[in-house]
Amino acid sequence: MRTSVVGRGERLVRANRRPTLAGHIVGLTIMVVGLGMFASGTVDLVDGGANTVVLLSVGLVMSVVGAVTWRLTMTPRQIRVLDVFKAVTVTWIVIAVAGAVPYVLTGHFVHWDDALFESVSGFTTTGATVTPDIEAMSRGLLFWRSLSQWMGGMGVIVLVVAVLPTVGSGGMSLMQAEAPGPTGERLTPRVRETARRLWGVYIGLTIIIGAAYAAAGMSLYDAVSHSFTTVSTGGFSPYQASIGHFESAAIEWLAIVSMFLAGGSFTLYYRALRKDVKPLFVSTEFRIYVLIVLGTTLWCFVTSGAGDGTSAGFRDSLFTMTSTITTTGYVTSDYGAWSQAAQALILVLLPIGAMAGSTAGGVKILRVMAVSSFAHREALKHLHPRLVRPVRVGRGILSDDVAGKVVGFLLLALVIFGGGAFLIAATGPDMITSFSASATSIGNVGPGLGELDHTGDFLVIPREGRAIAMLQMLLGRLEIYPVILALSIVTLRLPRPGKRRETLHH
Repeated sequence: MRTSVVGRGERLVRANRRPTLAGHIVGLTIMVVGLGMFASGTVDLVDGGANTVVLLSVGLVMSVVGAVTWRLTMTPRQIRVLDVFKAVTVTWIVIAVAGAVPYVLTGHFVHWDDALFESVSGFTTTGATVTPDIEAMSRGLLFWRSLSQWMGGMGVIVLVVAVLPTVGSGGMSLMQAEAPGPTGERLTPRVRETARRLWGVYIGLTIIIGAAYAAAGMSLYDAVSHSFTTVSTGGFSPYQASIGHFESAAIEWLAIVSMFLAGGSFTLYYRALRKDVKPLFVSTEFRIYVLIVLGTTLWCFVTSGAGDGTSAGFRDSLFTMTSTITTTGYVTSDYGAWSQAAQALILVLLPIGAMAGSTAGGVKILRVMAVSSFAHREALKHLHPRLVRPVRVGRGILSDDVAGKVVGFLLLALVIFGGGAFLIAATGPDMITSFSASATSIGNVGPGLGELDHTGDFLVIPREGRAIAMLQMLLGRLEIYPVILALSIVTLRLPRPGKRRETLHH
């Protein structure tokens, strides 16, 4: 009898579920975020911190609200592309707001916009901060700060796709709309299994990096926290001096290797783990990635004057370049005191990023390769108007349609970068600070130049400027198009004067 009652209740719940992709994804995502907050509260409890009750309570409430929302909604049978973009954008906005709640309720921030900035910077793995004294925070709150970056690194929606029973035909579109990089590749015929394997590589690399940090001398808490923010290329650290706090060459070398790995393609790593190492080593993008890291390091080592040509100076140069290219944002030295030539290179590298399919931000090396090939072809056409030449990216060939989209993306990114720099400058900061603030925000790096120097402290930027930076962080993390297309839904649905309200169904 009991079984029949439960069965009828389950059927009733299913019958009353509302088909909404955004609501279904948001519900499960908020539940995951709530569990992360609860875990952070447990850390605070073990440490005897002052924020235990807030973190546990907020985590429990969000977990329940998210679970109920998830259970009362379902994925529609037919999913439009615009629905996917809307779901991804809405989900990221919601988790950013949710992630700010602990910062406010614990009293860490008085103003909501400061808490939201810290949360957006965390989930987008930017690593910029408005916390003047990081080490004054409780360990539980610091753990949440690091954990938010780990969740945002591979992508909370990729995690949701991995655990959802079904997302229908929209699963791959959801992953492509959120995962960093211009390409999305199935590792298996089933999208859910692909998401699981990517997260499996991500978790495995996190564990390896954490164990290595602990073996190098970090405490268990520091090792776990830094493994979260290294593999996600986020860069948040529980210490004001970042990795430089430890004053350990071994930890710095370990961080260099770990950041470099995190800037590589997780898809290629999975194939390498399956004993198919060849795609990794024959990848033109990977080779260029290695050359960029080594070449920029050599340039900075020669021109910056770091360490007066010593091995420590080379390590500082390699650390800074790896941290910048992978958009991690860890620091060990005051590169603001380096030569103008070295700082100019850093400014150029801020928005570029590492490989497609990594957790790094930026426009990605693959796009730069595609645009370079496209520009080369167009230049040759001036000499040979009838030339037929494909756009090549490594061993692959891009269709003109795809190449045009990549060029359009870079132009749009350039406009957002330049426009953001202009608007930030209009709020008061000097030119170098404004341009680096815009570059580091859209590139999801964190530290910048000028008044931002090596600290990543955005308190020098007025509140209006920080609002612009937050939008750039979100645009950079979600690869611009999902946010813009989601906003277009609102625009298309707005009633126009003298006209009937139009919808996307038309």
